[in-house]
Amino acid sequence: MIHRLSSRSVEALLKLFLVTAVVIGVALRYVHLGRQSLWVDEMLTIMNSHIGTPMAASDVFRNLQGPMVSLMMHLWGAIGSGEAFLRLPFALAGGFTVVAVFYLARRLVGTWASLHTTFFVAISPMLLWYSQEVRGYAFVVLFGVLMTYFLVRWMARPSTRDLVLYGLFLFAALVSNLSAAFIAFAHFLYLLLTPSRRRLLGKWIVAIFVVLLVFSPWVREIMVRVHPEKVVTGDTGTPLRGGAELSAMVVPYSFFAYSVGYSLGPSLRDLKTRRAEAIRENIHWIALAAAVFAIPGIVGIRSLLRTKPNLLLLLVLWLAVPFLAIIALVIGNVKVFTPRYALVAFPAYALIIGQGLSVISRTRFWVLTVILAGLLSISMYNYFTSPVYGKDDARSAARFIAEDLREKDVVAGVYTAEPLMHYLKGTAEVETFGADDISSPENMAARCRSISEGAGRVWLSLCTEWLVDPDGNIRRWFDVNMDLVALHDFPGIRLCLYEKRSE
Repeated sequence: MIHRLSSRSVEALLKLFLVTAVVIGVALRYVHLGRQSLWVDEMLTIMNSHIGTPMAASDVFRNLQGPMVSLMMHLWGAIGSGEAFLRLPFALAGGFTVVAVFYLARRLVGTWASLHTTFFVAISPMLLWYSQEVRGYAFVVLFGVLMTYFLVRWMARPSTRDLVLYGLFLFAALVSNLSAAFIAFAHFLYLLLTPSRRRLLGKWIVAIFVVLLVFSPWVREIMVRVHPEKVVTGDTGTPLRGGAELSAMVVPYSFFAYSVGYSLGPSLRDLKTRRAEAIRENIHWIALAAAVFAIPGIVGIRSLLRTKPNLLLLLVLWLAVPFLAIIALVIGNVKVFTPRYALVAFPAYALIIGQGLSVISRTRFWVLTVILAGLLSISMYNYFTSPVYGKDDARSAARFIAEDLREKDVVAGVYTAEPLMHYLKGTAEVETFGADDISSPENMAARCRSISEGAGRVWLSLCTEWLVDPDGNIRRWFDVNMDLVALHDFPGIRLCLYEKRSE
């Protein structure tokens, strides 16, 4: 009797702990929204939004980087332009995702497991990151969850209303981020591979056809600009830059990031510039995260295999299809590999972890849930406080330049110059290096020479320059031909001030 009472007490305390964590996790999405500088990908969204200038219909229909998001930001940016204000819609989407996951999980795995799933989603550093970023990922994850929710409802009791809502959220997801197509294909495979659901496939295909008909302007853009036929024939052109090299480690690293985010263990910048050393220095965090998440992952899969094999099939497809699709696109030189391109798979991973935690929490090993929360808390603390894990700080670099800008000064940005232009606000033009300029050391030298001609001083901003100039030819040219008078480091940005060499 005492044992039963103590078990009930543990369950009650654990439930209170989980609910509290969910509330805190949702609230954290609105904390320090404007703390970090806008980085280059966010600037691409803002530039596509034409904030403060007219936006033509062609600007929407030619946009393959989340046209709905850009249209929304065009209207939102007309009200205010501060970083926190611009990121607010994405924080709201992140908060709604937590609610949507709860309802989906409750329908799929019951209340107790749904609470654990929602707990993980709410305090996930990965989702927190994208809930505070001006990109379409927060919305595509939200709409992907809602798509799946209405698909599950429709499969349980077919109704036109649920199928229409499924189609609406599929369209909303596609115009948020094209990776939504991976979820739709996973749903297709699930209907095809599940005998009891196969009879619904025809109606599902009709709904998809209608969605694609509405989405056809962007389908045309994909055909014209991406040239899928070149991928098929192997004519892929120059290899793309910016992501991870395709290797056996990209998928394990993605699950590490889905587990603890980008703010625990090796930072993204260190993985790009000093991978072996960064992994070696952080092997304890990597091993701890692997152990803490492997246990509920394995338990969750075993539990679902025994009790809900059809659901496990859906989750495996939801997980596998985005990764396989991205890997195929990398091989075809259409995309580079980065975990965020498969972020639509995250809810499936969360459902498996939540199921595992819900089983474990009814045993004497319930403390694993607290340990997991502690690990995620450390990652979130790093996210809010450590510049090592922060976005490239173009705002501070621009402020520093503006405070000491002189006549005949020239500002040059290597690779990611858009945020620097944004924060300089027209006080100085930013010279950039185009694709032709970085095609060879000789072209780099010629571009450096043209930038320095007539300049009294040159502010050289180096940001992710290893992608386009791994040998440091640009920096070397200025070191040889001008005098380095100051060097300032900001998170992700090295600012070099060169002065014209006296004759």
